[in-house]
Amino acid sequence: MSLKNRAPHSKHILRLLIIPLYVLLSSACAYCQSGSEPIIVNGDNVEYYQEKKQVVGTGNVSIAYKDVILTCDRITVDLATRDAEASGNVRIRQKDAYFTGDSIKYNFDTKKGEVLNGYINAAPFYGRAKQLGKPANKDEFIMNTGYVTTCDLDHPHYRIEARQVKIYPEEKVVAKNVRLYAGNIPIFWIPYWVQPLGRERKTHITITPGNSKDWGYYGLLAYRYYLTDHSRGDLLLDYRSKKGLAVGVNHYIDTREVGRGAFKVYYTQENNNLAFEKTGAVRDRYRFQYRHRWDMPDMDTSAIIEFNKLSDANVIKDYFYNEYEELGSTPDNYISFITAKKDYTSEFLVRFAPNPFYPVVERLPEYKFDILNYKIGKTNFYYSGNTSASVLNLTYDKAFPKRKNVNVIRANTYNELSYSARLFKALSLRPYVAMGNTYYSRNKWGDTNQIRTYFQEGADASIKFYKIYDFNTDFLGLNINRLRHIITPTAGYYNITTPTISANNLTRYDEIDAVAAANGVTLGLENRLQTKRKVGDQMRSVDLATLMINTDYQFRLNKDFWGVKSDRFNNLFFKLELIPYSWLYITSDMMINTKLCSAETANVDFVANGGKRWALSAGLRYQDSATMLSNQITMSGRFKINDAWSVRIYERFDTETKKWSQQEYVITRDLHCWIAEITIAQGDSTGNPANTSLWFIMKLKAFPDYPIGMRQTYSRPRFGEAGARQ
Repeated sequence: MSLKNRAPHSKHILRLLIIPLYVLLSSACAYCQSGSEPIIVNGDNVEYYQEKKQVVGTGNVSIAYKDVILTCDRITVDLATRDAEASGNVRIRQKDAYFTGDSIKYNFDTKKGEVLNGYINAAPFYGRAKQLGKPANKDEFIMNTGYVTTCDLDHPHYRIEARQVKIYPEEKVVAKNVRLYAGNIPIFWIPYWVQPLGRERKTHITITPGNSKDWGYYGLLAYRYYLTDHSRGDLLLDYRSKKGLAVGVNHYIDTREVGRGAFKVYYTQENNNLAFEKTGAVRDRYRFQYRHRWDMPDMDTSAIIEFNKLSDANVIKDYFYNEYEELGSTPDNYISFITAKKDYTSEFLVRFAPNPFYPVVERLPEYKFDILNYKIGKTNFYYSGNTSASVLNLTYDKAFPKRKNVNVIRANTYNELSYSARLFKALSLRPYVAMGNTYYSRNKWGDTNQIRTYFQEGADASIKFYKIYDFNTDFLGLNINRLRHIITPTAGYYNITTPTISANNLTRYDEIDAVAAANGVTLGLENRLQTKRKVGDQMRSVDLATLMINTDYQFRLNKDFWGVKSDRFNNLFFKLELIPYSWLYITSDMMINTKLCSAETANVDFVANGGKRWALSAGLRYQDSATMLSNQITMSGRFKINDAWSVRIYERFDTETKKWSQQEYVITRDLHCWIAEITIAQGDSTGNPANTSLWFIMKLKAFPDYPIGMRQTYSRPRFGEAGARQ
């Protein structure tokens, strides 16, 4: 039987014969391989040879089989073996990748294929090879004697040539005997190269040159290596003209069996001191860090380890400022086992102090057991409690040798019984009583075997009112579809009796030791304004404005060390959030000292996000305390001038000194597959405007992250994130 293109209307005749052909081929497939899906060949001319059990198609041939789509000018399909040979404009697409070539051999069952003079598109990678193959039943492509690149031009700006390249779509690219070319100029050679394609897309090699007041001229080199799919790291080689040479290793593991961890070592012989200028002496500075987390789902337990050994208190601040800014100046050292069950949580903790220049409360060890709101039977009574046993040791900075460590054995228990009630459908009421007991092996004055007891009672109440206004308007583009006003006042009464041992007679290790007599109420008020807007295909409630106010009122006034009584009202807190448009977010908060009737802290953020085109933010940071007076204005923005150029700006102005304490300007140039950035920064976190830095970064557009963070700036406010800080 034969179908041929003999008349202008033969394509219409072909369509009429598709169904019989489908049935025939289905029968043939069922005869040759039971349970297999039929291979349907569509084309200008399709011929079926029953003796050979072959289908031959020519002219605009297309085959859709499971998740594979094949197109070509000519194809021969063996229905018995399900092998196909195609030629002429061959293209095979599977998932998010496709490859083309002069000719191809492909098996529809095993998905094994072989292409001559092939081209592959598996974004963000593209490549060509003399021979391109796909192993049977594997989601991978193998290129022999070819190249890969992230540049989609016919003549790419750069390419990575190798004897063999393996591409695992959405996972990674692996190459051996690698040579990097910029145009036709060879740059370097490495024996083995791996590039992930998942969420983490870091450039394989990063070179960051620059100049700053603290470092002088510098160059930071990072090389990312991969040992296995679960083991990778960065080799660091840095030079700073004012500091000297530094080396380091950051190694990471991520496994299902034992969790994920990080091991970091950094070492330098710093020469930035007078001793080096006179005698050539150097100063050894280093950091060693190990962090690991292992989640054991069968046991509902997480094991966490963190260890930091430093040469001095400022080494992280001087060499890894981004990490210092995020984590603070005192890195932790501990081993923790946390078990979280439905009704309770427990933790076994060991915290220690290997660095003698930080004050630390060591816990050698500590065990805690917490029960939160356990419902007693079918009643509305709930039990909450926590118990802990600790061996505590308060260490001090060894720069002050006269201050000796203070240690104690402490056992603490707190038990609370509460009742949950709802009245009038809107009023929630929770009265409670509690008792706390703590054993100390000794107090501050050396008296041994001390037991402290206190009692606590109180009640929490909240009620919710709301009203809906039938108000609709699109004035100024606000897109308001009815308004709902929700008011939620809250009040809580508490009374803590005088503990049998005063907090003044105890060494304070944490909040347990600071418990003191208190009697007062907490007052809060939340106002929320909502409207309906179309989100996706549905109308949903969205917040337009939220105002929260809370404070404490004391019935019993405490005295400090000098005999001065506290104020009846504690500080008053305000927080306001406004989201009039989906692209505009405004938040502010303020703490008012009721005794002085003045603001102690105030923060305001305006964040506008215009998508990829632009973004602007401005903020105010105010603090007035006994030890510090600060008033700063921050501004940042980014703007895409055109497809090639964009700029970013960050500035911080101190209204007290009337000076710019920090400025940063970034110019970005899109080089098709590369991104070039030039950054000029003046000032640092301390507000010293004399510290000026200049650096230049080149990074691949497909892999914008790089191993070394350079910007010594505060965290930028992010759109939609309440309480963002500069």
